[in-house]
Amino acid sequence: MSLDYQVFDPSPCSFPRPRVPVLPRGFAPASTEDAALLRDVPSLSGQGLHFTRGRYALGEAYRRAGLDGYGALLAPAYHCVTMLDPALALGADVLLYTLDSDLAPDPVALDVLAERSAKPVKALLATHFFGFVRDFSWLKQWCYARGIVFVEDCSHTLFTERYQAKGAGWYGRFVASSPYKFLPSADGGWLYAPDAAVLASAVTQPASWLAELRGMKQCLDAARQPRVSPADITALDRQLAVLAKRTPVAGDEQRRQRPAQSSQYQLEAERRAALRSSRWLIGHSSIRAAIQRRQANYRRWLQAVTSLPNCHPLYPELPEQVVPYMFPLYIAHPMPHFYWLKQLAVPVWRWDEMAVSACPVAADYRLHLLHLPCHQSLSDDEMDWMVAAVGKVLRLPVAGALR
Repeated sequence: MSLDYQVFDPSPCSFPRPRVPVLPRGFAPASTEDAALLRDVPSLSGQGLHFTRGRYALGEAYRRAGLDGYGALLAPAYHCVTMLDPALALGADVLLYTLDSDLAPDPVALDVLAERSAKPVKALLATHFFGFVRDFSWLKQWCYARGIVFVEDCSHTLFTERYQAKGAGWYGRFVASSPYKFLPSADGGWLYAPDAAVLASAVTQPASWLAELRGMKQCLDAARQPRVSPADITALDRQLAVLAKRTPVAGDEQRRQRPAQSSQYQLEAERRAALRSSRWLIGHSSIRAAIQRRQANYRRWLQAVTSLPNCHPLYPELPEQVVPYMFPLYIAHPMPHFYWLKQLAVPVWRWDEMAVSACPVAADYRLHLLHLPCHQSLSDDEMDWMVAAVGKVLRLPVAGALR
């Protein structure tokens, strides 16, 4: 199936490399406090399957749901392309369902898509975006009534063999997660099924020892990356003054049709298991430290943007049980604000390559919704620097800014 994609190509902008890692690095070992935290959490060790990335865990889930060239997948209109890639690699149709402004699925849109699909809908993917776990019980029943396999996407939630965020993994016949996004490792995807029998025949191939060495080097290099300092905060005003005098260079907006999966999905990696070193790091890192620090950094972001113009947080409250993946911030003027943040080397992320759909929220969020790091490896200086950079940029005049 061919999909039309709206793509932002940043090449003309010459953005520098981010000064702060988007994902955690370093290693905080588990402690007796972790043992107390995990005492009441069921261990799912041995009940799932390890992959090098969550996208390949999704691919196995889709395959076991019966997706092929004769079936269709229902997926959220706001998405990373790697959520769709495995279905496209199987030759399936992908139908994108509408989301509300808080990224909850629209039940009416689901009904319409399922009824109009030219091929039988074999699977539905639903995501707990940014770590905010939703009650998908109604969606589980919706799928059951129609004979559709519910694939629960926990790639934005802390969902591992040792610890599962409250409410995550309760609904899907298959549950896919990306532990490396929460705990420092070179890779790590995981596929879990409450009924272990549905994964009994699944196999993966261990990584080579050369790949293991490369993975360990990657982790060490990330841990040694230079950190920002208070002097970098002082330099922001001077850097912004220079940027404000320049005409911002807009990236290249393109509409492309792609007949199959993107280059981010490698067929040769579909059956590759996560590195042994990654599984060890994920299994021995401090869960409590990750939770506490992520929540504290998220609240720091909330406090910082409350009085800022030209933006608002997507989720202005952080429930106690939520372990945030990123801090989603909606900005009114991507150009020039996104451009200036990237030129300052702030590690801001967004899903600006997205399949075209009829969902106005997805079309809007593609360029306006920023993903800002809140992971546990961020130092106080790094948080101070990012908060200062975002604050200074969003306070700059936007007269004549392009939306």
